[in-house]
Amino acid sequence: MGSVTLLGAIPPRDTMYVEGRFLYSAAGEKVIARGVNEMFVWCDDSMGEVIYPEIEKSGANIVRIVWTTEGDFEVLDKNIRNCLEHKMIPMLELHDATGKIEKVPELVDFWIRPEMMDTIERYKKWLIVNIANEAGNSETTRSQFIDTYTSAISRIRGAGVKTPLVIDASGWGQDEAMILDTWKELLDLDPLRSMMFSVHTYWIDNQEDRLSSLISAVVDQQIPFLFGEGPQQVGWNCESEFPWQKLLALCQQHEVGWIAWSWGFMNNGDCSPGKFDMTTDGIFGHWENDWGEGIIVKDPNSISNTSIRPTSLLASDPLRQTTR
Repeated sequence: MGSVTLLGAIPPRDTMYVEGRFLYSAAGEKVIARGVNEMFVWCDDSMGEVIYPEIEKSGANIVRIVWTTEGDFEVLDKNIRNCLEHKMIPMLELHDATGKIEKVPELVDFWIRPEMMDTIERYKKWLIVNIANEAGNSETTRSQFIDTYTSAISRIRGAGVKTPLVIDASGWGQDEAMILDTWKELLDLDPLRSMMFSVHTYWIDNQEDRLSSLISAVVDQQIPFLFGEGPQQVGWNCESEFPWQKLLALCQQHEVGWIAWSWGFMNNGDCSPGKFDMTTDGIFGHWENDWGEGIIVKDPNSISNTSIRPTSLLASDPLRQTTR
């Protein structure tokens, strides 16, 4: 664990931003995501009053907040505040369009509602907007993907959102080929060029080859990229073991971010019992399995051993906005 030094030559901004393949804080600090997902919207600690102090003990620098368009705005606002008060970056995603590319416009409607825009403005210095979780299934075409996100980017930026935007791969988040084929065209559509692209690694075939090939492409093509869900211990079929230690090592070697699914206060229904849960009950140290303990504390490339929280997040009130 440590902190990074501010780059004094870079003038202050009012949001995080993307440059090249990396995410930066408003103060110009490179941020390599090391964090966890949690299903706040469906649990009985939806504001994170119990969960965030426990995740904070891991040293994570980011939390991917699972939410839906049915979630309460006031509760969400308090959730984001709690995340920041525990010195972690909130990456907010909407789960309603999982596997359904046609539902993304409804999610954009939510992002640009006045209540949501107020929340985005309030926390814009640190907030990251993950437009839609895993929108699109295995039959989603390139043209559908491009057209959907062309409209989404235009509407969200047109409404005045300046935060970094994240786009998940289609194929329930797993189709890395879609990201490799479309990322540059979509990035060029963003007037702020502040976007990242995400793959979820629930693969069951050719896992090591796909992983090595994807990270090589990210580095070679300078793709602004992170694993929004991963590494996990098994694939989507709940049986195929995933080479999670290799993902951790490659990501550390090449400065690629990852956010594992999931912390475990809200137990997963998929692959139960506990194959996707790091903890038994959301409490740090109550590990569900060797994988959970490994990615949080034990592996040389675990969150505790590699996560760096930005100095500007640690040293000041993260709720205070900075403007040019």
